[in-house]
Amino acid sequence: MKIVLAGAGGYAGLYVDQFLEDQNDIEWVGVCDPFVKSAPSYEKIVRAGVPVYDSLEEFYRDNTADLCCIAVPTYLHEPMSRYAAEHGSCVLVEKPAAPIAEKVENMIRAEEETGKFIAVGFQWSYSKAIQTLKRDILDGVLGKPVALKTFISWPRNNAYFTRGTGWAGRITRDGELLLDSIASNACGHYLHNMFFVLGRTMEEAVEAVSVEGDCLRANAIENFDTCALRFRTADGTPLLIVASHASGVSRNPEFVYTFENAVVRFAEDEGSRIVAEFKDGTVKEYGNPFENSHAEKVHACMRAAEEGTRPICTAKTALPHVKAVEMVYHEIPIVDFPKESIHVDEKTNGLYVEGLYEKIVRAYDEGKTLSEI
Repeated sequence: MKIVLAGAGGYAGLYVDQFLEDQNDIEWVGVCDPFVKSAPSYEKIVRAGVPVYDSLEEFYRDNTADLCCIAVPTYLHEPMSRYAAEHGSCVLVEKPAAPIAEKVENMIRAEEETGKFIAVGFQWSYSKAIQTLKRDILDGVLGKPVALKTFISWPRNNAYFTRGTGWAGRITRDGELLLDSIASNACGHYLHNMFFVLGRTMEEAVEAVSVEGDCLRANAIENFDTCALRFRTADGTPLLIVASHASGVSRNPEFVYTFENAVVRFAEDEGSRIVAEFKDGTVKEYGNPFENSHAEKVHACMRAAEEGTRPICTAKTALPHVKAVEMVYHEIPIVDFPKESIHVDEKTNGLYVEGLYEKIVRAYDEGKTLSEI
């Protein structure tokens, strides 16, 4: 199988390592990145003898690939995905699928017109743990959904928001909506997962019909770095995400998904196992959704490209997440934290809001937005 990689820095480094691990099973035919020499993975690419190109256009001028993996800034996801599909490659593009729904719909049309899939790298969707949980939900084992909630507290400093070409935390770029935020990108996996597990089929994700809550900002960015947002599906099921880059306390992803017959819990800091506790006292363990999750999504897309099938999470599957992010932009105003409450952490050089961690924990525990507490 011939594979080309678009991007070399940042998250693309994981693809470099994966392809080196899989080198006996693939033909790695190119890396496309105009700044490849500044990437931490550059020496690995050179030692592996992989050809380097400035762009996908340069690569496809004289080459072909069965699968194109794309790990570049989000505003490039849609044009690069379409270009690769139009030139005969199936695609695995990193999350989020694109900044706005219109661009994701362009990607879906490109799939239909070319016959090539465009998969999106929400790796939890490819994990055995999440897929097994979703099958049980579809089979009615857990009963109807009652309420889903997710929590993440990941402090980030200025280097995080100024990385790369300076697109992080931006609402617009060159006059177009970018909508990069904690909900669209850093914690996008965990927001998407609530939509994904409630989808009507294994390949679908449910859409939100409304949103309420809070978007707040401590850092000097355009978009929000803290949120407590409650989405609702068409049947009224509430999906709450509470997340912050400005709490000053690191606490990894966790969730509580409540159903009629069981409560499903996960906490990365407490064993990283998804466990369902049923009303009759029985317990079912689904495993760790992080286990081999990056390799799982790459290998799933390799198999699908080889077999002529479609992977579980395509542009259409990822569309509800992008629609939800766009809904937040249109309906929830951004509120700045009072300047006197913002402090600098001397160890990390990141900003934190005094008392915020305690507030977001309470909001999550009580299933409320910040404004409700």
